[in-house]
Amino acid sequence: MRTAQVALLAALSLVVSACGLRVDSSQVKLATGAAEGSGGGGGGGGFSAGGGGATSSAGGAAGGVAGSSGAAAGNGGAAGNSGSGGGGGGSGGTTTTLPAGGNGGASDVGVTATSITVGNVSDLGGPVPGLFQGGPYGTQAYFDYINQTQGGVFGRKLQLKAADDGLQCNQNEASYQNLVNQVFAFVGSWSLDDNCGASQVMAQHPDVPLVQEALSPQMGGLPNEYSIAPFAYGANTGPFLYFKSKFPDVVQSVGTLVGNQPAAVASAKGIEAAMQSVGYKIIYEDDFPPAQSNFTADVVRMRSSNVKEVFLQAVNAPDAADLAQEAAQQNWKPALWHCPVCYFAGYIPESGGGSNVEGQYLSVIQELFLGEDAASVPEVALFDQWIKQSYPDFQPDQFADTSWADAALFVQALKAAGPHLTRKAVLSALGGMHSYSDNGMFPTTDVGSKTPGTCYILLEIKGGKYTRIDDPPTGFRCDGTYFHAND
Repeated sequence: MRTAQVALLAALSLVVSACGLRVDSSQVKLATGAAEGSGGGGGGGGFSAGGGGATSSAGGAAGGVAGSSGAAAGNGGAAGNSGSGGGGGGSGGTTTTLPAGGNGGASDVGVTATSITVGNVSDLGGPVPGLFQGGPYGTQAYFDYINQTQGGVFGRKLQLKAADDGLQCNQNEASYQNLVNQVFAFVGSWSLDDNCGASQVMAQHPDVPLVQEALSPQMGGLPNEYSIAPFAYGANTGPFLYFKSKFPDVVQSVGTLVGNQPAAVASAKGIEAAMQSVGYKIIYEDDFPPAQSNFTADVVRMRSSNVKEVFLQAVNAPDAADLAQEAAQQNWKPALWHCPVCYFAGYIPESGGGSNVEGQYLSVIQELFLGEDAASVPEVALFDQWIKQSYPDFQPDQFADTSWADAALFVQALKAAGPHLTRKAVLSALGGMHSYSDNGMFPTTDVGSKTPGTCYILLEIKGGKYTRIDDPPTGFRCDGTYFHAND
């Protein structure tokens, strides 16, 4: 059921999308075992590290202590990226210490004098094991960084309680219900069923901060939900206008695949509406079932339909890799292949090698974290260091990258709220953040107003590597407008 990943597309515009996971059995065991409280540990094991670690919602230890033997990052964190268009926030914030008069002790739910406990509800087990493993991993990696280099926030270490909803609506609801009166906030969650927990539980708790990516209008519409990539149905027209200018005839003959999962289909319709608003024409679409793993028939039909552009947004990246490999086997190469979901470590090898994907294009909304931008964007280097240090066997993905940025957003709000911590103060701080980029790792975002952005990076696969094209030397290009499909 790999196609279940695709519903996150609406939440992340055209980029921090279903980058896909193909995890080995040990990673699956780790992710599911950690969420169920059955341990796992070992070489960067479950959701734990220096600050006391994460536990499952059932109260069991969520894996062993993460491998954190590497050198600690400097307390000052990362500097902003001059090409980010302004905005800061994130790891470069002020280091906080325990005030002389204390921090107020147990000032709210989930808060003690020495800890702040937050929850995370993600799809980890169920029919797609390891689906959003990067969510709690990225969150915990950031907490490890704060706990080990800054001693926590105002003397309080950050702890994570992770729950696995198993891709089940009722389990999502139950997980939020179980945690809501135990934790101070929810941070870094990823679930295709977050509408269930949102409508049935969190709608009744508008006082609880939710700093995570919403994958449904029910979650995204809550007044207490904030993130680096605000939820909206639709897409930025910028990348579509760019490719239209380069391939004016091609965009009249577009073929696409959509994972047949309700949230994915709804997301795809919003994106297609944005494409059509600037003159694209979809002539082939296959809403394929979750169990499908071979796309040769789609290749044959797209070629016979004279598809000139393949656009892949509402699929996960492993499925996109399968399609690319099967297209190469059929010796079919359309004039334009635009795949925003295809930035992840396994895409090129899983497609059969660089020659099969040579000349494919991507549009992404985060600085490149697979090694390309670590030298020029210190926050990317910090993420790369700590995700590797906390989880040595995990290949970084967009879920981890985005949850890191959301965890940094949460910590910035904690610092702004001050030592006498309350949920109300954190929500007030989040609502007042109108220029946040996690030190240039993402485009500057108006978090408080929940405004989707129009900045991105263009990539082309050349010689088996992701290469920037027509972008500023640093940072992002910002053009087009955000097309809201529900307007």
